[in-house]
Amino acid sequence: MKKTLLLLTVTFFCIALNAQKVWNLGGDLTLAATAPAFPLSAGIGTGDGSAGNPAFPVNINGLNITGILTNLNMGAVNASAKTFGTYSFPNRFQLNGAGYSGAVNTDATPLVNMPTQRYLSFNVSGNSTIYIIGITGSASSPRKVFVTDGTNYVGAVDFPASSALNDGTITYTGPATTLYVFGNAACNLTYLSATNYVAPTAVNPVFADKGISYNGSHVLNSKGLDIEVYNMLGKKVANSTENISVEKFDKGIYLVRTEGIKETLKFVR
Repeated sequence: MKKTLLLLTVTFFCIALNAQKVWNLGGDLTLAATAPAFPLSAGIGTGDGSAGNPAFPVNINGLNITGILTNLNMGAVNASAKTFGTYSFPNRFQLNGAGYSGAVNTDATPLVNMPTQRYLSFNVSGNSTIYIIGITGSASSPRKVFVTDGTNYVGAVDFPASSALNDGTITYTGPATTLYVFGNAACNLTYLSATNYVAPTAVNPVFADKGISYNGSHVLNSKGLDIEVYNMLGKKVANSTENISVEKFDKGIYLVRTEGIKETLKFVR
């Protein structure tokens, strides 16, 4: 009973500490002290698990980034100086395409609520206000960035045909969940924030040596080991030699086991 109470206390404490999260995607210097600038990058790579291409999702500053194997430059951060209000962004973060196959820039709402390519994701403990600053990927073409919870459409930010940045606020109302951010075509982002953000669970160093960790939405298995996930009743709920999505798991505490390690990796869904 004491162990359960301790875990619940720690979980609540983490939520309290991470009530709001800002991702300084465009590198504004005034934000750098509390929100480190995303590093310049040609993209997050193939995500095939090879050297220099860690398996998707890639986690940077607590933000999960997922691309597709054929899209090397998704997530590129490069120079494109823009100002917006008091912010001065020297760079931009590029989605470099839509979040789902068959998308067109006239889609007013997404054709699917679970993106399949080129998307960002993060966890929240409940109701959340998401704020986005960005720009269309083509000055002559209006586009949208959507937010979903994987099952339901939450809202969108409009990026008009323009060479200027635009912003928008989206409100999510509901229980703890993973939120997804993606476009109906290529868009560039400079700022993203969310209230009631929940940081990913810390990595167990013993499991990290085996390439296994939990990032809030997936059990990552970069070395292709045989891993099993159990709930607290001892029931095996998943096993794989690849990453395991926890999106459809019930809320609760889970244990990860793998070959060659006697201890377990514990995470809270």
